[in-house]
Amino acid sequence: MLIPQPNLRHQDVILTLFGMYGRPPHVAIPVASLVTLMGDLGFDSPGVRSAISRLKRKGILASFRDGGVASYVLDPSMSETISDGDERIFSEKRPDSGGYWALVTFSVPESQRSLRHQIRATLTGLGFGNVGQGLWIAPAANLHEAQIVLDRKGLGRYVEYFSGQYMGEEKIAEKVGQWWDLDELNSYFDEFLSFYETIAEQWRTRSVTKSLEAAQIAQEAFRIYVPMLTMWRRLPYLVPPLPVDVVLTEWNGPRVRAIFHEVHHMLSAQAGEYVDNVFAGGRRE
Repeated sequence: MLIPQPNLRHQDVILTLFGMYGRPPHVAIPVASLVTLMGDLGFDSPGVRSAISRLKRKGILASFRDGGVASYVLDPSMSETISDGDERIFSEKRPDSGGYWALVTFSVPESQRSLRHQIRATLTGLGFGNVGQGLWIAPAANLHEAQIVLDRKGLGRYVEYFSGQYMGEEKIAEKVGQWWDLDELNSYFDEFLSFYETIAEQWRTRSVTKSLEAAQIAQEAFRIYVPMLTMWRRLPYLVPPLPVDVVLTEWNGPRVRAIFHEVHHMLSAQAGEYVDNVFAGGRRE
């Protein structure tokens, strides 16, 4: 079976591994195990160790001695971020906004104008579109999370929040095309689809092949699952849960979400079994 190999950064894949397997019951990941797992995904040891050092300097990872074995854990400051991500990444359906929209506007003193970029970048990263100068919009389901994230970053004091309906229902599809660059957003979907659209069908055939041992199947599941999850986990943030009936262009959001969850349900348990085996070996070294 040809394993998809998207072009991913060391740091992004390492974060996926810690987000999935660096929590109870595992918590600490031995360095040797991390190098092995990343090697399975095509990353060399020097690059992995360099990426770990960068993540440690950023305060994302912390070194840890687990029974005398050199290991790393997620820094405690990352716990809320990881927990928040679970809801977006693994929920099969985003909450229905019921036709309501969230509006966000902000005012930053000239002496702190650098904060404007931080607010704009945060809102874009949470799937907000730009209505005009200083006014941002998203389905109302995004509002609560935006408040939490902006407050956590110390930016909430500059922001005002509103929720309501758009009084021009016949124009909403046209407006959505102005507030978001739908072609660009769809391009994120296209990249994902190019790698994983047919993987579920291929895996059904692969997993029942009698000549393959269970250990080999688990390793292949891992090699497919972790890069797929790494690609997927940014999409629920970059791409808002726009109602299909208000998008004029072909909108692949629901299709991509369905593909991810189908493959997730098929491969996650076997991928986890492979990781368990690698961790057991790493802790013995």
